[in-house]
Amino acid sequence: MRPIYRLILAAAIAFTALVYYRGDFNAETFALDPAMQLSTESWKGVHFSAPTISLIKAVVAQHGKPAAAVEGCTPFTLLWLGNSQLHYINQFKTGDHIAPYWMRSAIACPDTTTPLGISLPNAGLQEHYALASYAVARLPLRMILLELCFDDLREDGLRGDFSGLLEESDRQRLKANPTGRDIMARAEGEWGAANPAEESSGLEGFVQKGVEDRLDAGLGEIWPLWASRPNLRGQVLTDLYYFRNAALGIKATTVRKMIGPRYIRNMAALTQLLDEAQSLGILVVAYIAPIRQDMTLPYDLGQYTAWKKEVADLRKRKGATLANLETLVPDRLWGTYHADDVDFMHFRGEGHKILAKALLPYVQAKMGEKR
Repeated sequence: MRPIYRLILAAAIAFTALVYYRGDFNAETFALDPAMQLSTESWKGVHFSAPTISLIKAVVAQHGKPAAAVEGCTPFTLLWLGNSQLHYINQFKTGDHIAPYWMRSAIACPDTTTPLGISLPNAGLQEHYALASYAVARLPLRMILLELCFDDLREDGLRGDFSGLLEESDRQRLKANPTGRDIMARAEGEWGAANPAEESSGLEGFVQKGVEDRLDAGLGEIWPLWASRPNLRGQVLTDLYYFRNAALGIKATTVRKMIGPRYIRNMAALTQLLDEAQSLGILVVAYIAPIRQDMTLPYDLGQYTAWKKEVADLRKRKGATLANLETLVPDRLWGTYHADDVDFMHFRGEGHKILAKALLPYVQAKMGEKR
């Protein structure tokens, strides 16, 4: 084929793709059913849950000082760390709320007790550790509720948004131990000491960077399609993800093998989190995340069982509490995602009530309340 024909063909394909991929795209919700509702909670106008890095920063800042004491009620702040299970409601209905809301509603002193729901989609234990370290430095924490999801041990490192969250003091604090040092070394290597959202981050320190940044911003203002390039890339990568799954026959029920090095790094982060909480007198109540039971689990059951035993042994050595809630939520309260695929992670509003009720006694015991 002559070069001119190849150019025409490439231009035609590119134009067709641009028309096809126009539109909004959210990389964190693409695999969720449209009936899934992301929920953030507030109490008397003040947010106390956050499912994104930007909201986490704002919510933590809002709660930097404990609530004012009232008669018979001592201020009590706890950090509830989780993945998207904590902030999504399947088949949302009016009046539904997520678990931190129901816990706060059930506490005798809801105005002075704050269960901060801090969650990120597919959050691994390395991210939980970094978030706990960030929160401990800014909040008068008494307790941490920690969701443990086996599938999230396949995640690795810190997502790019953390570069805008962690200040230099946070980074130095994490680097004070081998586990945190390894996490930060790998993260900063990926971030390149610059904002990862900047495509020209590799030019940091060169005159060319300023020129390209101004050119990029100018083109984005006069040509919307140029500004939507990250959106287009996300859609293309998503379609490639679905194509790969279809080609290899991967479904929601497909067994996911653990990735050894990632597992080791995540468990090291859990150990460090427990060590630091114990040294500060902060009680950690970890719980095995609820998962639907009417289908065969998408886990290697031998690996899953061994992990639960390892977690149980670890919490004994570190003075933590462990609750196994994997069978807590009834089958009828689970749903689907992306057409007819089974959703093992997200349940309906009633499931959030059940989760809050199951964990409430641990909080009340720490507060000295009657069960």
